[in-house]
Amino acid sequence: MSEQEVKQDPLAVAINDIADTKSGVVFLTWLKNRCFFQTSTIVGNPQSNDINVHGTLFNEAARRVYLDIRRNIKPELRKRIEQ
Repeated sequence: MSEQEVKQDPLAVAINDIADTKSGVVFLTWLKNRCFFQTSTIVGNPQSNDINVHGTLFNEAARRVYLDIRRNIKPELRKRIEQ
């Protein structure tokens, strides 16, 4: 099967079209930060050392949203967003 015969996923094409614009980079950078991509997702009480399981699961679910989008972004575009 040649490269021309391989169909691209329309969702991946749309995500890369967005990521290739200045506004798309601004939005995806905001989303990355909002979804805890580069921060800890663990929620806890520093005084009692208890971990808040529900808060941690919520944060990890939010992080998963960005990871699902990130999987479709081309590496050269991802660098602009995650720098």
